[in-house]
Amino acid sequence: MSFRSARLAALVTVLALAQPAGPALAQRRNVAAKASGAGLEQRVGSLFRHPIVRAAKASLLVAEVETGRVVAASGAHAPVAPASNMKLFTSAAGIQLLGGDFQFVTTVALRGRVDPIGTLHGDVLVTGRGDPTIGGRFHDGDGAAVIGRWARALKSAGVKTIGGNLIFEHGYFDDEWVHPSWPEDQLVNWYEAPISALAMQEGCVMVRVSPTQQGQPAMVEMEPPNSFMTIESSCVTGRGRGVFIGRKPGTNTIVVRGNAPPNLGPTEIFVPVMYPVHYFANVVHEALQREGIRVQGEVLLTERETRPDWRTVVEHTSPLSVVNFVINKKSQNFYAEQLLKTIGAEKKGVGSWANGAAAVTEWLVAEVGVDPAEIRMVDGSGMSRENRASAAAFVAVLRHMWNDPAREEFVSSMPYTGEPGSRLRRRLGDPPYARSVYAKTGYLSGAIGLSGYVRGKSGKMYAFSLLFNDYRTGVWGVYNLQDEILKEVVENG
Repeated sequence: MSFRSARLAALVTVLALAQPAGPALAQRRNVAAKASGAGLEQRVGSLFRHPIVRAAKASLLVAEVETGRVVAASGAHAPVAPASNMKLFTSAAGIQLLGGDFQFVTTVALRGRVDPIGTLHGDVLVTGRGDPTIGGRFHDGDGAAVIGRWARALKSAGVKTIGGNLIFEHGYFDDEWVHPSWPEDQLVNWYEAPISALAMQEGCVMVRVSPTQQGQPAMVEMEPPNSFMTIESSCVTGRGRGVFIGRKPGTNTIVVRGNAPPNLGPTEIFVPVMYPVHYFANVVHEALQREGIRVQGEVLLTERETRPDWRTVVEHTSPLSVVNFVINKKSQNFYAEQLLKTIGAEKKGVGSWANGAAAVTEWLVAEVGVDPAEIRMVDGSGMSRENRASAAAFVAVLRHMWNDPAREEFVSSMPYTGEPGSRLRRRLGDPPYARSVYAKTGYLSGAIGLSGYVRGKSGKMYAFSLLFNDYRTGVWGVYNLQDEILKEVVENG
């Protein structure tokens, strides 16, 4: 998907909020929760008193978007762990604090003289500003596609050999790559990828394991290609328990074992790396070499390069609208954390979790009117269990953004009910509920959230936040109760 097509998709889908619901996109599930009473307030209120709510730490609120009139509330001002609903704060603040037209920029510059045979008597500098998109997501899986463009730009400038050094500037962010409150036992999973100003393949390497001949070693490849990561593979082509791909904790060694079934396609897994800036530099260095550009000097990392004699050869830019699309539609933690640190860098001078969280919190309190006692932000994605937010805080942000010129961009970045491939694909997919709800999902063990917008049959819009902690039922029990609440708003709102 290109940036342009992603942005068009993001902007077009919001129009469904004002249109009749489309055909069913997912099966409805039977639910045990049933509303009682006459009218919207009584019926939603009865669901807010359901045993699942009473047994949990819940923060629930439904309110009219335009007026703020409360339809129903239960613990609405109680801060709880919001899980990935935290991404709504990050993405909304990004629009407000950076501007809807903000671009993530990575530059390639050179200094020195290029002689007639193509040798640059000087250095090349790559400067990172937190772009999360450099990798294969928007380039048909080709993790080094962007680097190929940089190589072609250098060649257009006459460079065939870099006689000096290849330098990577990464001080836009601090060097705390992994949040200290993220679960240590999950650091080898893609959703805890490291955060850095120069970031490649979303902080991961994609490992592809393909079958060969029966009984022979399986083929193991990395995307993008690099020598920074090492592979230990005992995987053999044949029937068995399947393929296991992982990383040895505390190392950059990929372990592959098991069996690759001969009649199936490749197995692909994204594995986070350690030392992401070093990984970025290795990938770029080797990609330039494959493109025919030799580096005679050293590969160097620096926090700041202050000398003024650099000439920009190429800029790679990525729009905030596309980043927000991935944050909310795909619930991609890495994108959210890159954005939070970017906010910190732009507003506080250094891209850190503390600076980003402080800037967003200040905006929430001063501009949105959130009670500071109802918000504690420590990361941008909601991965940390130290985050806290109330339903009232989310509804305040939702109402604020509904009245913002960037409403379409913000709303359409969220999944809608019944949307194929989204986190809501199996929820409320039948008329009249399909595409009547645009919302951000959230899940951690023991924490489930859903916050967003719902359109009633009357056309009236509502903002809602349904947050559950320490629930004493299965995950689908909470989901079904959330869905039953939203169905009442659609039917009676």
